[in-house]
Amino acid sequence: MTEEIAPGGTPRTPEVDEVLRRIGRNLLLFQQIEHLLKHLMASSRVEGTLASMQSNLEERRTRFQKQTLGQLAGQFVDELLADAGERDAPDSAEEPWFSFGFTIQTDSAFVEQHTAEMKAVVDARNDLIHHFLPRWSPASSESTEAALAYLDEQRAKALPMRDRLQGFVKSLQDAATAHAQYMASPEGKREMQLSWLRHSRLVLMLGELATKTDREDGWMVLSTACNVIRQHEPTELVDLQERFGHRTLKKLMQATELFDIEEEPTARGGTRTIYQINPRFQLQISADPVAMDERGAGQPAAG
Repeated sequence: MTEEIAPGGTPRTPEVDEVLRRIGRNLLLFQQIEHLLKHLMASSRVEGTLASMQSNLEERRTRFQKQTLGQLAGQFVDELLADAGERDAPDSAEEPWFSFGFTIQTDSAFVEQHTAEMKAVVDARNDLIHHFLPRWSPASSESTEAALAYLDEQRAKALPMRDRLQGFVKSLQDAATAHAQYMASPEGKREMQLSWLRHSRLVLMLGELATKTDREDGWMVLSTACNVIRQHEPTELVDLQERFGHRTLKKLMQATELFDIEEEPTARGGTRTIYQINPRFQLQISADPVAMDERGAGQPAAG
């Protein structure tokens, strides 16, 4: 039977085997840390339409799977320990756009501490991979004892980082579960529908026009707004029922709950619809500016 040989050509002993066992143990620990970072980075932001969200997530996972531990450590600080802010839907989006983001609220002292501790983990992992073997002499009992002590100390310093990241993963999973439950609830579905209506280009244009009314009382005549929109974006007033689920523009505006809408008498004895942004809301206008001195022709479907 051939005698098994340890690194360096030395016969294996129980002490040498223990060094090898602890090397494997530590390598698995570093891999755990790396995989936790990959999971956090890949899952911390999900965005897209219902049709594209899953493929976007898979693309993000693939990208982070190719990152090294050092790269992941830096991106983790930049993206999860800092407020990345909200991301707007693409200008060309024609379907509801969803975005889920997860960040860790902390302070600069913790960020500095975490950065230093993560750097120590990365350095320790690189030292074990690239520099440990030349320093260890399996034939020397003193070298083997030093190696065992080194590996134990290395593990003790890396374990808190593994545990910290596991805590972050649990928080992420809890947040994702709570978000999914809310989106599936009647309240969540209603809020999603409201958000979709309020951020549609047509509603944003109506809001922008309301802020540019030339009336001293602050109200905007809906037929005037319709004529301006028809002049600049005629397709926005087409197929309201199919696109938004409301037959008329007035009903669509009521559904957004953003506007106060009233009927006022005209000089000829009729009535006309006027509207203004409800003071409770601060409408974020992202539509292109619309000139108020240009008027389109035709009668709007505003009844």
